[in-house]
Amino acid sequence: MSHFTKIQTTIKDLDLLKHALTDLDLIWCMNPAQIQVGENSQHKVDILIKQENSSHIGFIWNDNKYHLVADLQLWEQPWSLEVFLDKLSQKYAYHSIIEETRKQGFEKTKQISQNDGSIKLVVQRWNY
Repeated sequence: MSHFTKIQTTIKDLDLLKHALTDLDLIWCMNPAQIQVGENSQHKVDILIKQENSSHIGFIWNDNKYHLVADLQLWEQPWSLEVFLDKLSQKYAYHSIIEETRKQGFEKTKQISQNDGSIKLVVQRWNY
């Protein structure tokens, strides 16, 4: 029996989502694809992440944000769903901060991974 789930995220920027997925060493593709939902149904996704068990997961755009869609009984990632969402959110926030600071003329000069899993960023901007 399928336990297909759609999980709302706060992710709104496709490019930042792609960077975050790549940082997590996930192989994804952008071609609009269908994932199997149960025995007789399929669901269109905007980003597809293949799993070896052929119960792929993906992201769909809905209500101005991306939603993760997956059959949680067939979840086959290196992390639990909760850890995956935490790691994805952290990587997404990281790239969002880098992008926003770059737009304001800053550049990253240092990145320090903390013992608690957080990341300390140091950025600078030269005024002339």
